[in-house]
Amino acid sequence: MLASYLPINFESNGKTFKGFCIKIQDDYHLTYAVILDGYHSFGLWLDEKKCKWKPCKFANVDRCILDHIIKSLSTN
Repeated sequence: MLASYLPINFESNGKTFKGFCIKIQDDYHLTYAVILDGYHSFGLWLDEKKCKWKPCKFANVDRCILDHIIKSLSTN
């Protein structure tokens, strides 16, 4: 089971990213709010039919950053 709160701290392309993910109430999907320092918050949700994490349409970050966050969620 995934934790309700997950701190984020990683480096990508020479830049450090810090923030956290917090589980939010969603009646349809496993959903996390992602808060990164210096970025707008956005959501990630698990499409259980495809077993794939998907960002909300407002996630305006590079794919490599999303991949780091998804990997952290998947391993916890």
